[in-house]
Amino acid sequence: MRYVFITGTSRGLGNALLEMFQEDRIISISRSEVETDYPLHKIFHIDFLDEGRLEQSVDEIFSSIDPESGDEIFLINNAGIVDPVKSVANIDAESFLNNYKVNVLAPALFMKGFVNHFKDHQGAKRILTVSSGAALNPIEGWAAYCSSKAAVNMVSDVLRLEMDRLKYPIFSATFRPGVIDTDMQEEIRASEEEDFPDVARFQKYKETNKLYNKKTVAYVLKRVITSDNFAFSESFSISDFL
Repeated sequence: MRYVFITGTSRGLGNALLEMFQEDRIISISRSEVETDYPLHKIFHIDFLDEGRLEQSVDEIFSSIDPESGDEIFLINNAGIVDPVKSVANIDAESFLNNYKVNVLAPALFMKGFVNHFKDHQGAKRILTVSSGAALNPIEGWAAYCSSKAAVNMVSDVLRLEMDRLKYPIFSATFRPGVIDTDMQEEIRASEEEDFPDVARFQKYKETNKLYNKKTVAYVLKRVITSDNFAFSESFSISDFL
């Protein structure tokens, strides 16, 4: 049996992942209702901006399953936001902090809860955090997004080192999914050029069909986290598979 915890399942890549893992026991974690034709083992609705409630809910989420010794347990940290799309000179404190709550703090708390609940579990345990090429390359107007994705990459890398001491290790890695045709891309294309000088390039991605289909990305992500090579790399990119 495989249990799969997935965040951000109400739309985009997270919603597409439900189809990919439909034969497993999915624990869905999202802010809003999830529309899907696929079975969900457990459903949790949490606003990641409410860090107090989120921290209190982590124990309940990971205590919601009772795996047997040989069961696999996966955590996919998928939820993320791009806002605020502003120059460094124009970002306000609340917007910057909200980005970090969703993109860094929430996945870090889920990693913490996952480790504390399953460190003694003998089956395969894997954490895959959805990152971005923006974590590696600065983009004007994306100071919050670029830096938060870089930060969560490092959280994953540090966790990877810490897990070497476990008798039954937990493997952690990040995944760069490329530019996906989702609601987030619609928001990006609607940005003002003064806030996001690269907006025309992203609009052209859509016009020239250069966006990845979310189901294709979900398929590749499943290949990554189920791969026999998962333990041997701290990061993966969709470009390695397509």
